[in-house]
Amino acid sequence: MRVFQFTFLFLVFWSIQGAAQETKDSLISRAKVIIYEQPDETIAIVLKLLKEKNKVDEVAHLYMLISNAYIAKRNKDSSLFYILKAADLINTEALPTTKIKILNSVAVQYQQMELYDKALETLDKSLLLTEKLSKTDKELIFNLGFNYAVRGMIYRNQSNPDLALEKFKMAAASFEKLKLDKNSSANLSIVYYNIGYCYIDLGQLKQASTYFGKSEQYAKIGKAKSLEAYALKGQGESLFLTHQNAASKTVLKIAEKLALSVGDLVLNEGIFKLLANNYLVLNDFEAFQDYNNKYIAVEKTLEQNELKSLNRYLNTEVLEEEKNNLEIRQSFLLYSAIAGLITLILFGLILYKFISLRKRNLRRRRIIERFTQLQKVS
Repeated sequence: MRVFQFTFLFLVFWSIQGAAQETKDSLISRAKVIIYEQPDETIAIVLKLLKEKNKVDEVAHLYMLISNAYIAKRNKDSSLFYILKAADLINTEALPTTKIKILNSVAVQYQQMELYDKALETLDKSLLLTEKLSKTDKELIFNLGFNYAVRGMIYRNQSNPDLALEKFKMAAASFEKLKLDKNSSANLSIVYYNIGYCYIDLGQLKQASTYFGKSEQYAKIGKAKSLEAYALKGQGESLFLTHQNAASKTVLKIAEKLALSVGDLVLNEGIFKLLANNYLVLNDFEAFQDYNNKYIAVEKTLEQNELKSLNRYLNTEVLEEEKNNLEIRQSFLLYSAIAGLITLILFGLILYKFISLRKRNLRRRRIIERFTQLQKVS
């Protein structure tokens, strides 16, 4: 089972909210509502808005929005392309909160690509900016929760469920301080879902089931079908691990129905694999074969997407290295030119000094010769 989970949902609810508030555009509100069920329409809306003149913060939010829409489609290559465009705006006059959001988006991308050191490094930069926000600013509370949550995902990916559980509970504590609305309920659903999987990793299946139930509860409050499907998938896995295969199959079939309109490849992969395993145990080999084929097809697509994303990342790293090398060469040429100029100036000064000294010595010699001749005459 893939351990990287749907971190992007934190960012989707958050960055879209910021964009909607700043642009005051009904199209952004529409894009926010449909991003899970109709991500292609969200992408079309954002591409249209990007053709208009926008302030730097608005452009950053639009890039993050389209990046998240592509993550909803599990197209990480296109998602990475747009988040790198957003990352180019970090050194502009964008608001500190916008820069934090961009850094968080980049950290999520690195986390999903399993570049954990880069993800943690980016989260550290984000945390430094976050801690400078006002203590009464709700952005501080949210960003701390986000930071803890992504760290939790990284530690779980690195097979450290104890540390991951600690970070997820810190994230939940932060999100619980916010007003319970569609956004905060969705974020709590995601955190509790991941806590459930930490308990599965620790072999505490009863605790896991409890937190998957909480995840489903908050997903329903937020009216997020994709989150509800994820929570049901978690419950289905708990039931499978306790050998309640018929009950697991029933729950997973509900999750499959909810996931139909979402188009989340990772969600589908998990559901298909669990259903295949359940049907195998229940000796329904025809159904097993059907879902196993679906699972293999989705897994292949995900691997291709990950390879494209990795290639784009490597190309970006190469371009960055070439840029750095060019800057180094330009600096070397500049310093060489300065050193050459200084050398010429020093040589000129020495030559001038030498010529002046030679002229002075010649004058002295003439004076001495004249004085000597005068003495002879007298």
